[in-house]
Amino acid sequence: MKNTIINILILILMFNIIMIIFPEGKTQKFSRITIKIFIMIYILDNIFLNGRIDLNILNNIKPEDYAYEREVSIQNFDQNFIDSINEKIFEGDDVVRDITINFNDDMDIKAVVTLNKLLSMDEVNRLKTDMAEILQTSSDNIYIQ
Repeated sequence: MKNTIINILILILMFNIIMIIFPEGKTQKFSRITIKIFIMIYILDNIFLNGRIDLNILNNIKPEDYAYEREVSIQNFDQNFIDSINEKIFEGDDVVRDITINFNDDMDIKAVVTLNKLLSMDEVNRLKTDMAEILQTSSDNIYIQ
């Protein structure tokens, strides 16, 4: 309880400092409302939930969550590749709009194929297998949008 009272006093002190920094206008009104909302959430959290809301989000981040990953859009540098896929698989019909390839430091390739038209399940499966063959990966790593 002592910790809660000290934290509330610190929040009120921060509120007063912001009122000194922003003496008038819309910014002061916004700051007042925002800080009052934060104080009320904090008080209600400590009363009803016994301070169970975890604010240590940054401590829970694992280094492997932000491993190297690269994303390349084929449309940005080689539209001829997309045109050749449309020509060979869909007989010149403009079906594939973009192909985005994601890969990480282990060279696990995932491709997202963006379409202009809806395809049947057979055509989607055929497109997946053809794209997996082109990219030399599994068809499970090909996603159709």
